[in-house]
Amino acid sequence: MEYRLLGNSGCAVSALALGALTFGNETDEAGSFAQLDRFAEVGGTLIDTADVYADHHSEEIIGRWLGQRPAARETVVLATKGRFPTDESPNGHGSSRRHLASALDASLRRLGVATIDLYQVHAWDPLTPLEETLRFLDDATRAGKIHYIGLSNFTGWQLQKAVDLADARGLARPVTLQPQYNLLARAVEWEIIPACQAEGLGLLPWSPLASGWPLASTAGTSRRLTGPGWPRTPIRAW
Repeated sequence: MEYRLLGNSGCAVSALALGALTFGNETDEAGSFAQLDRFAEVGGTLIDTADVYADHHSEEIIGRWLGQRPAARETVVLATKGRFPTDESPNGHGSSRRHLASALDASLRRLGVATIDLYQVHAWDPLTPLEETLRFLDDATRAGKIHYIGLSNFTGWQLQKAVDLADARGLARPVTLQPQYNLLARAVEWEIIPACQAEGLGLLPWSPLASGWPLASTAGTSRRLTGPGWPRTPIRAW
């Protein structure tokens, strides 16, 4: 396993991350534990999930795995996300201080940890002032609830605005961006990747294999597009 730094931070992570989107849905707990065990066995350290994956069950499964393997917490770099709806209340979604505070505390409980290594804003929120979001994340960093800040599904201008505002206000700076990036989704190469390179942000692509499309036959691809449960909610939202 190769290791790299998490963006412009000093935190080392495995070059390959284990995404936990399927934990609690397509992958049951036993299968999830098996994947986590194998990932750790070969030197993997970066585990990525989100509060909305499988209606919180992904975080819960990872939390139970960590609880049964206390030594793993010493090596695992744990990443999760907040922003999308966690309940039906008016403040049950978004990047406001109110929602993210509740979402972060809930993620900490489900994961069974005191600190999340990389807490990512799951998507841009056009209704919440960006400074409100960044100030909350800075406060959470100072409080020891998170170590590093990440962004997900931000465009180039949104990413640049977040970095510039953090620098101007003296707030904790984002260290990573997680965009969709694969052979079928390469628009990030136009502006997003150059912006990350210019600002020193690490890139954590999601869906790097495009749900298997590049490997599927024509018939298989057709079935994937029309089969039960397609498209997955996160892809439909994106």
